[in-house]
Amino acid sequence: MNQGKTKNVFYVKKKSKKRASRKPASLLRFPLVPASMNVRLRGRTYDSGTGPSSPVYLRYGALEFLNLGGNYVDTFLNGGLYRYAVVKASQIRLTLVSLGTEPLILGIAPLPHNFTTLSPTVAEVLDHPKAVKKATGAGSGMDRVTLVNSATAKQLLGDTWQVAKYQMDYTQATSSTPIVSTEPAWIVVVSAFNSSSTVTYRLEVEMEWDVTFYNLDDY
Repeated sequence: MNQGKTKNVFYVKKKSKKRASRKPASLLRFPLVPASMNVRLRGRTYDSGTGPSSPVYLRYGALEFLNLGGNYVDTFLNGGLYRYAVVKASQIRLTLVSLGTEPLILGIAPLPHNFTTLSPTVAEVLDHPKAVKKATGAGSGMDRVTLVNSATAKQLLGDTWQVAKYQMDYTQATSSTPIVSTEPAWIVVVSAFNSSSTVTYRLEVEMEWDVTFYNLDDY
């Protein structure tokens, strides 16, 4: 008999389970309305010529919309979010359809807006360092060409800070008159190879501007 001996008894204490605390649902934290906004705007227009003597010169805004800024100009500037806008870069895309029997030359170059009111020549446009050009055949509506040119404000002006000269409010953004008559613009030329010939064509012009809107408005 095992008298006088004690048994060692061990007790295991059960761990109490803690209830997992629920974290409060986190709120979505969207950013505040920005003091300025960088966006790309698109605009388009069309031109046609039926029998005018060549060359034909056209001009479109490189540093301003010149009333071609598209539908969102009203949203941003006309009692919208911002009071002013400046263009930081622009692109022009042309699609020319020849409707006559003469092959045509299409060219684009950044030149002063008033270039077309002076004594312009086709060579001055096509020989510009940033000029691009293409020729169509005499397709009578079956031949077309597409031409694209682009430039930043710094490339056009030499220094980025100079874009401040071309600050647009809503009135200026919807005006076809430039702030400065000699400011850079996209000059387009449509010409027959024989400059005395008439030209017949349809032209689609698609514009894109990289724009900074700023001076957040309060109305």
